[in-house]
Amino acid sequence: MRYKMKEYAFTKWLVPTLQADGTERDMVYNEQMGIFTVRGENQFQKGSIDTQHTVSLLVLKGEISIQTNDKRTVIPAPSYIEFIEPHQWSDLKTNRDFEGCLLITRREIFLQAAECIRSKVAAYVYRHVLEPFIPLEKQDLLRIQSHIDMLRHTLQQKENHFLLEMLENTLRSLILEVWNIILRMYKQENEFEHSFRWKDTLPRFLYLMHTNCRYHHTVKWYADQLYVSPDALSAKLKKLYGKTANQLISESLIEEAKVCLLNPANSVQDVAEKLCFSDQASFSKFFKRYCGMSPGQFKKQA
Repeated sequence: MRYKMKEYAFTKWLVPTLQADGTERDMVYNEQMGIFTVRGENQFQKGSIDTQHTVSLLVLKGEISIQTNDKRTVIPAPSYIEFIEPHQWSDLKTNRDFEGCLLITRREIFLQAAECIRSKVAAYVYRHVLEPFIPLEKQDLLRIQSHIDMLRHTLQQKENHFLLEMLENTLRSLILEVWNIILRMYKQENEFEHSFRWKDTLPRFLYLMHTNCRYHHTVKWYADQLYVSPDALSAKLKKLYGKTANQLISESLIEEAKVCLLNPANSVQDVAEKLCFSDQASFSKFFKRYCGMSPGQFKKQA
C-alpha cells in the first residue's frame, strides 16, 4: 500500500501537532511529493529518520542539529540539507527561531528528474554524500525558494492533466540549481579540484559505476577499464571514502534495485533480469544480504 505524503511525513518525520506558534502547518502534497513548512522547536520525530523517499530541508531561519552516525552537526540558516543514504540520520533538533521547508519526493520521481546530470556530477557525488549540508548565499536562497514555490503552486493544481510532468520538470530545475551551488563551492577548493579532476582514477570509477552498475557487478570489470588492479582501486577508494570498490558498487546496485522494485509493473524476476543477475535466486540472495529482507518483502512494504 502506498503512503500519501501527508501520512508519510507525520509518521516518519514530523510530529503531528500544531506548530510551535499554535497555527496549523502550511503544507501541500499528493502521492508523489509533499512540501511542509516547519517552525519552532520539537517539530521532528525522535529517534532514527526514515529515508524511504528522497527528503531535503531548506533552512530559512534559526538552526537545526542532526546526529549522523557517530557525529552531531549544527547547521545554521540559510542552508540546504539532503538526507542521503547511507547516513543513519537521527534526533533532529531545532531551536525556537527555526523555520524551514521540508520537501519529500518519491525516489523514482527524483531519480528520473536527476538523470540529465548524472554523468556530469558523478565525480563529486561521494564527496557530497560525506557532508550533504550546503551553506547558501542570499541569491542562492532566493533562487531555491523560487523553485520550491513553483513546486508548491504546481501541487495545488488538482486538475492539471500534465501534473506529474510539470512536477518532474520543476524538480529537475531545483536539482540543477542545487548542484550548480555544490559545484561552485567545490571548485573554490583548489585542493579538492586538484584531487578530483576528471582524468583522475576515482572520478572515472564513480562515473563508470553510476552508469554501468546495472550491467557490471565485479570490481575487476571497472579496474580493467581504468587500467589499474582491483586491489589498488579498492585501496584508494577505501582511503578516501572509507569503503571498498565492491561496497560502493553494491550500494549503487541496491539503490537501482529499490527503484525498480518500487515500480508496480516490475516483478522480482523482471528486476533480476534488468540488473543482469544470473537468476532470481541470486538476486534475492544479494538483496537480502544488504537489506535484511527479500525483494518480495520490500515490494510489499513499499
